[in-house]
Amino acid sequence: MPLVVVPATEADLPRSFAIERRAYGPNKTSPILFPGEGLSLEDRVAQMSARKRDDPACQWIKVVDVDLEAKGEESMIAFSQWFVYSDGVKPSLPKRSWGAGTNPEACDAFFGEMDRRWWDRFEGKSHLYLKLLHTDPDHQRRGAGSLCLQWGTAEADRLGLVSYLEASEEGRPLYEKFGFKEVGRVVVDLSKWGGTEPATAYLMVREPLLN
Repeated sequence: MPLVVVPATEADLPRSFAIERRAYGPNKTSPILFPGEGLSLEDRVAQMSARKRDDPACQWIKVVDVDLEAKGEESMIAFSQWFVYSDGVKPSLPKRSWGAGTNPEACDAFFGEMDRRWWDRFEGKSHLYLKLLHTDPDHQRRGAGSLCLQWGTAEADRLGLVSYLEASEEGRPLYEKFGFKEVGRVVVDLSKWGGTEPATAYLMVREPLLN
């Protein structure tokens, strides 16, 4: 079943949301960060649409199974959101609104800190930033995530720019295969909200391959 990478649109956001929910699923930190099950579909779509509209660097891509598409079945199996800050397009610090269903204080401590660490490193600088990458669990280990990374790293190499992302423990080995190296961590103690383990993100950088 061949897989292809194509641009994604707003019409793909509900499917992206469904994949994201399934991919990250229940874990030990999600009840603390998202005690009300997190953002609704409507809020998540509105949030992502606004970011795309307000930030010209924002690019969405998806991986499609063309055999499923030919059968008229759901064919989008992975989604990623990249920011390409080049050619005079400068990064801007997003204004976060955590929304209903979240623990705003915990979300700011974890996700907000990711924003702040990224901003400290890249304010005003050209680079690529991979903010989202998720694959439908039913289609994992087929190379869809690698295709999303190939798209972004090829663009980074073409532009001669460094790439940056925040990884989970599970995702880190894949990113390392593409040349990303850990440069720091965000570790937040969630015990004050009843958490049993910290929320952790690995901050990773990839230098471009020079032709």
